[in-house]
Amino acid sequence: MSTFDIREVVGGSADHDAVLCLADDVLAQRRYVVANIPTADDSHILGAFDADGCAGFVRYYVQVIGAEEGRPPIVLRALPLREGFVEAFGVAPRARRSGIGTALQEAVRARCRDIGCYQVRSRSPVGCVENYAPKIVSGYGVHPSGEDDSYFFVKTL
Repeated sequence: MSTFDIREVVGGSADHDAVLCLADDVLAQRRYVVANIPTADDSHILGAFDADGCAGFVRYYVQVIGAEEGRPPIVLRALPLREGFVEAFGVAPRARRSGIGTALQEAVRARCRDIGCYQVRSRSPVGCVENYAPKIVSGYGVHPSGEDDSYFFVKTL
């Protein structure tokens, strides 16, 4: 298992450039890393860095559940329920099966739990079967997306 460090990535930094390079050149996910999400209250990028540079990343944002669908909020104890939504996630091919992907997903769950999110949700295309097992093993529920060829994964916190 490789040694790596997971840290918050700030726009305009060398770490941000490294994440964009991996997202752009290797994983074809740049558009998801830089997308503007109008319903997001907050947005974060976490990067996993090892001796060879950026080995993986996750971009997630925080929103009221159902906001992107135009649904009224579900309110519990006078507060709308919020979620962390994983918009982009990837691990460099050279670093796969080293625990980086699992560690990035765990970091998102921990951060979302710390700020009071009710759940973490993500969507994976049908062709990205390598993303399924870690989520299922971590206790995510699965639901087919009605809008495209993908699955939603949801984990209550």
